Amino acid sequence: MTSTTAVPTRWTPPDPTQLPELRSQLLDHYRSEAAMLSMREALRAGRGVIIPEVPGMDAPPAAVAAQILVASEHHRLSDAHLYYATPDMTALALAAAATPPHEKVSLDRPPAESGLIVFGEPIGGYVEDVGAALASTAAARPGVDARITTPIVAVSWSQWTPDAVQLDRGGDVHWFKRPGHGVTGIPRAYRGLWLTFYSPAGLFSGFAPDTVIGTAPDGSAMTAGMIDALRGQVPASPLNWDNETLLAEGIGFEQARPDTTDAWTHVLYTAWQLMADQGRTQWTETEEIPRPRAGAKRDARQGVTGSSTVHVVNVHAARRPPRQRAAEDAAASTGRREPQWSCRWPVRPHRRDHCMHPARHAEGDCRHEDRLIPGYIKGPKGKPLRTSDTVHLWDHQPDQA
Repeated sequence: MTSTTAVPTRWTPPDPTQLPELRSQLLDHYRSEAAMLSMREALRAGRGVIIPEVPGMDAPPAAVAAQILVASEHHRLSDAHLYYATPDMTALALAAAATPPHEKVSLDRPPAESGLIVFGEPIGGYVEDVGAALASTAAARPGVDARITTPIVAVSWSQWTPDAVQLDRGGDVHWFKRPGHGVTGIPRAYRGLWLTFYSPAGLFSGFAPDTVIGTAPDGSAMTAGMIDALRGQVPASPLNWDNETLLAEGIGFEQARPDTTDAWTHVLYTAWQLMADQGRTQWTETEEIPRPRAGAKRDARQGVTGSSTVHVVNVHAARRPPRQRAAEDAAASTGRREPQWSCRWPVRPHRRDHCMHPARHAEGDCRHEDRLIPGYIKGPKGKPLRTSDTVHLWDHQPDQA
């Protein structure tokens, strides 16, 4: 049997001004039965990493867990501040994240307690066997052999503790984490960051319409064309929930396995570090786009408590790669996996462990943070990229290499 692979469709990010509308669509989605159903099926397929349970509930465990997770994500997005990372910023974060962050997880590292960031390029991705993914669900179908590349293009986050969710009907929520194989309980004293990873909607549009994907509710063959047609009939979410992870406060980062939530987490955390560094090695500059008044009123009606201003994060003009180099990297990218930076940053930015309290270092009573050191464009051996005092306009990039 010949394996069917979806034709790669380049990720086209929304215009930054559309992020409040994207958030609004996600909030509508997380109020729908479709969100509950897809989350329940994902949990049954073993996809979720963080699992809530409520002992004594008169309902299937997957249904209870789905309800709690969907409501939690709705609350997280309602409180979120909005960020857009330009393609150059995304590539810079990927280049710097080639080595894991040295510092331990800090709840103060994110630019806001709750946020949603959309990336101009995927920060990673993976190839999935659709038949295997549906094997333990009602949509399973023998003989399906189709593969699809799923890019990761957005992340929501918030500070989190196990007591963050309170059930209206009472009941004690117990939380578990499923790392690889096996399940471990999450203690009540846990403090950390909850991250939810998103992929673009409409990934099945890369298949031929008659490609068999699974089994429809009536028992007939479900095709890629049927899925696309269904999306056109009902209000659809612009992004798909893919997975989530927790970052425990004070825990260090390990080397990440490729194409996992660990790898994507390193990129996100590195992006936060780059955004926070406003000293001599300022990496980024941010443009703020306020929400129009009519949109702000809609957000208020929808219960949005976070900011609707969009923060567009770009590489600082002094460190931005030439337009030609960025274009060469973009041409080499599939748009469905993380971009290459062989032209933009041939020698990658690297990390330096910086002690924040040198006087207390000898006693071990100090705190360390990463300092990201600029990389450079290839040239004479050992010579960094030469910079000048020339001021570059916000919306212009140099045309020459």
